[in-house]
Amino acid sequence: MSKTVAITEAGHTLHLDGQRLVLRTAGRIARVFKLAEVDQVLLFGPIETTHAALMAMLSAGIDLILLTRSGSYRGRLVGRTSRNVELRIAQYDRLRDETFALNLARSIVAGKLRAQRHLLLRSQASIADPEIAAALARLRFFAEDATTAADRETLLGIEGAAAASYWAVFGRAIKNPLFAFHRRSKRPPRDPVNACLSFGYTLLGTLIEGEVASAGLDPLLGALHRPDYGRPSLALDLLEEFRAPVVDAVTLRLVNRRQLVPDDFSSPSEAMGVDQLLVEDDAEEPGGVYLGLRGRKVFIAELFRRLRETVYYAPRTAALSLREIVRQQVYHFARVVRGEESAYVPFLSR
Repeated sequence: MSKTVAITEAGHTLHLDGQRLVLRTAGRIARVFKLAEVDQVLLFGPIETTHAALMAMLSAGIDLILLTRSGSYRGRLVGRTSRNVELRIAQYDRLRDETFALNLARSIVAGKLRAQRHLLLRSQASIADPEIAAALARLRFFAEDATTAADRETLLGIEGAAAASYWAVFGRAIKNPLFAFHRRSKRPPRDPVNACLSFGYTLLGTLIEGEVASAGLDPLLGALHRPDYGRPSLALDLLEEFRAPVVDAVTLRLVNRRQLVPDDFSSPSEAMGVDQLLVEDDAEEPGGVYLGLRGRKVFIAELFRRLRETVYYAPRTAALSLREIVRQQVYHFARVVRGEESAYVPFLSR
């Protein structure tokens, strides 16, 4: 079974040894991975890769993703990609149709809001919170409104209003007094909970972008997110339905179970020298809070554990891992683009 390998150990070097990738430091072996069992490698910060290891990964079609220590995405190296040019042509043609694109965007937003509502509903199983209950009602109406939005601007307005309702009560699902959440802050994240959310969305988004490219779709052309130079709009579209059940759920789990502590977070300037900061995190703004080395390891481990969990997937009438469901949703999108299926149906966990 293919897997994603995340390497956070700064100062290590990735070598090739036969059909294995070997992570070394100071003459000792830290970790070993079989090439045949890896489909993505994530490198956080200053981690060296030998030429032989790089060539082997490209030849094997392994997606190599480069991030800063704190998780800011820098780029990716991709070897063999899909040659399905007909699918990309169909994607370009269909998404130029404003009605088709609007219907897709409606489904994406409605799916995102239903997933957020489901997460809050699960938190109500252990606590009866009237403010969360009110937000649940609002999210239900917003999701219904999204399915009939007259145009993209109206749809974005509905999404924005729903986001305000969701984030206004998200902090009430946190039961650890060492952490608090008052509002969503992105660039930069201003507190530990926002640091987890931003870090998680970046990681999950890079995984989805890889799946989109592997399926033969163009990650840069989506329906909800308008094309912008270098922005993986389709990957961001398909990320929406998985934000709550994967990243938001993992964040709440780690905080409420006290697997993360305040010492797991720091500002970039505290975590490294000024020279390293300028080289690695030049896009990060002052005043941000980010996961430290231990925090990143804990979060990454829990994120991939969540992606390995199996849940019911209605189109297959079977339980699949969330990672496989992500892949199946990408294929589902491709079939809609080709006209093999009539409408895109976002995933909703039971």
